[in-house]
Amino acid sequence: MNFLRSIKVRTWLLFECVVLVMLAFTYIFLVALFPNFYEWMKTYEISEALVEIHENWDNDNIAQIINEHARKKKMYIEVYFPREGQTYYADKLGSSFSLNGIGKTGITKEISESESGIVKKRFRDEMEDNSILMVGSYLGDKSNPEAYIFICNYLQPIGTTMVIFTRQFFFVGMVMMVLTIFMSALFAYEISEPIIRINNSAKELPQGKFNAKIVKRDYAEIKQLAGTLSSASKEIAKSDDLRRELMSNISHDLRTPLTMIKAYAEMIRDISGDNPEKRERHLKVIIDETDRLSSLVTDILDLSKLQAGVTEMNIETFNFSERLSGVISRFDILKENDGIVIDLKTDENVMISADITKLEQVVYNLINNAVTYAGDDNLVIVRLYRKGEGKVRFEVEDHGEGISADNLPYIWDRYYKVSERNATHKRAKMGSGIGLSIVKSVLEQHNFAYGADSSEGKGSVFWFEAPEYSEVQTEAKPSHSRHK
Repeated sequence: MNFLRSIKVRTWLLFECVVLVMLAFTYIFLVALFPNFYEWMKTYEISEALVEIHENWDNDNIAQIINEHARKKKMYIEVYFPREGQTYYADKLGSSFSLNGIGKTGITKEISESESGIVKKRFRDEMEDNSILMVGSYLGDKSNPEAYIFICNYLQPIGTTMVIFTRQFFFVGMVMMVLTIFMSALFAYEISEPIIRINNSAKELPQGKFNAKIVKRDYAEIKQLAGTLSSASKEIAKSDDLRRELMSNISHDLRTPLTMIKAYAEMIRDISGDNPEKRERHLKVIIDETDRLSSLVTDILDLSKLQAGVTEMNIETFNFSERLSGVISRFDILKENDGIVIDLKTDENVMISADITKLEQVVYNLINNAVTYAGDDNLVIVRLYRKGEGKVRFEVEDHGEGISADNLPYIWDRYYKVSERNATHKRAKMGSGIGLSIVKSVLEQHNFAYGADSSEGKGSVFWFEAPEYSEVQTEAKPSHSRHK
């Protein structure tokens, strides 16, 4: 069954079916319907002559026109004048043929009674052993005709011709079938071979390999398919590299805190257990590393839930300006020993509708990212202001190494980090390294516009925009505060 479903076999069978249908149509039209078609053609010739004679009946050259038709088309034409009882003849089909033996009175009556004024009859000429087709009509006024015209034409015996046609048809049909068998097989191969070739190469796509050979004679669609699979191969290779880096990063993020926890726990057991000051310092390291592990696991779970779409949105209206100050205050203790300055510039009473918990997570991750990559000035600028048109804009600016234009579209990917040495996926300096990916997922859930602007050597600005809550309209008053 799979063999019959292959494109090669189906193309071949379809081609053969088309040829068979064409041969059947040819047989029906040229052989089976030939007698009827032949009689129709003879009737058509007679009808043409009859129309021209009708149109030129009052013409002085009517006798010449009648004789011309009879001579060229080998017709027998008889014009009967009932008032004078005379008959005009134009040629004869056979030397002894005439309509004298036919009851013209009965035919003329049929002509007068018929709606079209035309009568067609068929009879045999026993002397010539031929069938004769006769068409009769009136000339002049139908109610009081001047004359009646009878046009006769032989229907030649076509039995021998039919036998010749039939034999010739079967001979030509056999030749065509043999030729189409090979032609359709070749055509099916030309279509299926590139697809089979690409399919065999596509089986290596999971390994990021796609080496399908494209030849000049391949169809444009095949070349497009190869190009698409080649692009997919590159993306799969990138994803595979990212997966390896992801496992390496997670392993590193887990191993380092665990190593620290084990080392300091052993130090407490062997060295500082009886020294309160050293014990507290060592325990502080263990607690910090435990928090780091907890943060990593939380980030991974949050991102998985966000991307799976299983988290619920609790939308409420709140004062973003006040909440922003609260988020920034978390960095006071964490960064007091690093000399990091967070400069907050915000309009007062900026009200928006969003999920407070998730949006605070976005703000925290953006600020934490800026703190991590702050420049030599250790300055991070946070802005919240009304942009106009009912929108507010949140920005976080750092003066670090910046991001190149080529790498900028990829910063929202999990575990993506641009190094000043090379542009590859690397573990972030601190945290889980998936903060920006969480930011992207949350903002997309809220349908907020977001982005990043960066220049190498000058720093970066990460931002998002949200609609301002319309029921509260307050005058924008900038307020500045500095956190160290």
